[in-house]
Amino acid sequence: MRLPASVWEAARAGLEKLRTCQTPEGGFVRLRCEQCGHLRTVYFTCKSRLCPSCGWLHAQRLVESLRARLIKGRYRHIVFCVPSELRDLFFWRRELLPLACHAAAAATLEAFATKCLTHRLVPGIVATCHTFGRNLRFHVHVHLLVTEGGLQVGGKWQPMRFFPGKEYRKRWQYHLLTKLKQALPADDPWLPKVGRLFRTHPTGFIVNLETSYKTAAAALSYCCRYIARPPIGDRRILSYDGKHVVFEYKDYTSGGQTKQERCTAYRFVFLLLQHVLPRYARNIHYYGLYRTQAWRQWYDQARKASRYPQNIVSGDAKPLSWRERIIQTFNQDPVDCPQCGTRMVIHEIRPPPRRYPPGVRPTQRQRLLQLTLALT
Repeated sequence: MRLPASVWEAARAGLEKLRTCQTPEGGFVRLRCEQCGHLRTVYFTCKSRLCPSCGWLHAQRLVESLRARLIKGRYRHIVFCVPSELRDLFFWRRELLPLACHAAAAATLEAFATKCLTHRLVPGIVATCHTFGRNLRFHVHVHLLVTEGGLQVGGKWQPMRFFPGKEYRKRWQYHLLTKLKQALPADDPWLPKVGRLFRTHPTGFIVNLETSYKTAAAALSYCCRYIARPPIGDRRILSYDGKHVVFEYKDYTSGGQTKQERCTAYRFVFLLLQHVLPRYARNIHYYGLYRTQAWRQWYDQARKASRYPQNIVSGDAKPLSWRERIIQTFNQDPVDCPQCGTRMVIHEIRPPPRRYPPGVRPTQRQRLLQLTLALT
């Protein structure tokens, strides 16, 4: 079982972070109560998207960021599936994954453009490309969160509730295969295989028109679990006996039944690592009204066109700090002493070890240099 070079390098770095997540080796801050002398140690997390715990935090931060960007209104969740014939191509060439998001967005923008002959409609689109299914197999598909309506160039908001599935299938097939043919070199052996998919799939590629959400909050609470979640959560891992791992998943091919799979630890690690994104790869893409280069300009027009201008957000949200998240979740301040309630102060800080680029090994002297700050 092999992985692409870019994925393997990112997986090695992610595993090293995950190994030291919330451990003394990964660094910590020690708090001390000046009233009673109570000590509390808070270990640093790894911040890796591969980590089931930190991956959840990454998803929550994305929700907070999207909450400040999404226009409050109705949304539609659409899933664009890549056929099995192209899975090997995307497995070994991860740099092509953004093309799937671009193709899905192009198909959606084109479908919106046909709904108004005199004025082009511009919807808001958030897209992400997933390589994993619920059973952790390599299955490329694109999740789109689309506004059920668009802003006309003339400055009027036009609702749109009808999303024709057959039309989306053909448009998705055309844009995906066309973008792949343009990206591949002329002598690439995959070009004939890509061209044949126009004939072998006469009805287009699979597109699932999922739930319609009445509010942006409802869309965020459900869809963002798909947009930024890790391949598997902690609670889906049922057992590990030192050699084998048992995890559960929902099999939608059999009506959504919950099934369990038992595999070796080596196989389980491979199933996880094959979904690691290469370094600096961006998995969230914005189109239409949410396009990063022009979203503020579009928002000004949407605010003028809306009967409820207060629904159009106007600024970025400030992410919650670690302390604010603890207070929000548990209604308890983590820096208050659990014994006397006095505000604790920082007594000692040990930052995480320095991380080096792939292929660079630290010298013995660099490994010994570790800064520790302590109050006397």
